[in-house]
Amino acid sequence: MRDSSPIIHRAQKKRSDKLQSGTIVSFTMLRNPPSQFGKSPRPIGLIELEDGSNVLATLVGSNFQIGQTVRPRMRLSYVNEEKLRIYEVAYETVMPARISYPREKAFPGYILALTGPSGVGKTTVSRILAKGFGGSLTSVPIVTTRAPKSGDEGEYLHMTTKEFENMRAKGAIIAVTHIPSATEERWYGYRAADIEAIWKAGKLPVVITEMHLLQGLATHFGRRSILSFGLLPPGKSKRTMLSHLLHRLRTRGRDTEEHIKDRLKNAEADIAFFKERKDLFDHLLVNEDLEKVISTLKERVPGLSEA
Repeated sequence: MRDSSPIIHRAQKKRSDKLQSGTIVSFTMLRNPPSQFGKSPRPIGLIELEDGSNVLATLVGSNFQIGQTVRPRMRLSYVNEEKLRIYEVAYETVMPARISYPREKAFPGYILALTGPSGVGKTTVSRILAKGFGGSLTSVPIVTTRAPKSGDEGEYLHMTTKEFENMRAKGAIIAVTHIPSATEERWYGYRAADIEAIWKAGKLPVVITEMHLLQGLATHFGRRSILSFGLLPPGKSKRTMLSHLLHRLRTRGRDTEEHIKDRLKNAEADIAFFKERKDLFDHLLVNEDLEKVISTLKERVPGLSEA
């Protein structure tokens, strides 16, 4: 039997060569992507990798800039007619561009961010805070292209993909993410005007967010404008954490099994993000005891202990 180790070595090297970090040389928006990718425009970047080679690839995140550092990750690209899930190597933003430009804007307050995978309890925690400290906190609506469903209760502002893209092009939406789904185009974002209106009213904006939206907010307003809490499901291993999330997603009865599969796949990346981007979090909380989580937030969010 022929020794295939050289073949394996070459395959591993080829894969390693592809999975390098790099910097954005240029980027554009592909307005009319091939039909299998859906109707939404796709950001495409020319990326210079660490070894000096260049690749064209899909960009993930928002507020792209030339010179910005990006790193590769596997993501769901599309689902074909046979229901096979096709993945691609895409590049997500890691840090600001290595150029000088004014980053921090003056702002009258800060943003309270609750970040974590679907099913971890972000919305529940937010609603308890809003009910207990309603005079001080206001939830920021999430702009989305996904279809409305029971349980939203004012959490989302729904619009068409075209409306979303128009607002994004005008700069009204300042943090954007695309959540892979086998059934529909799902874009999410935050509008600067919603956050600034809450500040103007003298209240604290609360965002229920995920990793790319959190990065977008930090890029736009500056990291110091965000008091960031990461919410983790119980468990010492990723498998246990995902098991808890699966139970919660099925128990709440808001999603189909197809949607739950999508959410669990995205949750794996969310859990890894807590370790990879510790710089974006002030505190990490395990949501096993809801009362304890609320008590901790009350202690660590300025003003809530006196409210």
